[in-house]
Amino acid sequence: MIREFRYKGESFRVNAHGIPGHEEVFIIHLVDGEEMGEISIDRMTEENDTSAPIDAICVMLCDQLIVEQELDVTDPAGAFEWVEGARIRSVLPSNAIHG
Repeated sequence: MIREFRYKGESFRVNAHGIPGHEEVFIIHLVDGEEMGEISIDRMTEENDTSAPIDAICVMLCDQLIVEQELDVTDPAGAFEWVEGARIRSVLPSNAIHG
C-alpha cells in the first residue's frame, strides 16, 4: 500500500508491505511535493501493538519523526486524515488513466 495522508497540518506518504499487523511501514514527510525526513518500523521484529490499525502506526511514526527532525508543524492540533482524489493518483502514477 502506498498512500498519502495529512497529520498536524503536514503531508506524509506511507508505504506499507506485508499483512496487517506484520508490515514493514515507511513514512516520508512531504514538503511541496519533495520527500524530506523518513522513519520506518518492521512490525514483525520491532516492539509494537500488532493489533493497531495502520493509521495508528502512521500517527505513532509521525510523532516520532516530528520530534527527531524538530519539525515546526503547521497545525499542532491537526488530526490524521487520508488524502483522497487526484493527489493519490499523483503518488500512484500507474493508476492514472492515459488516453
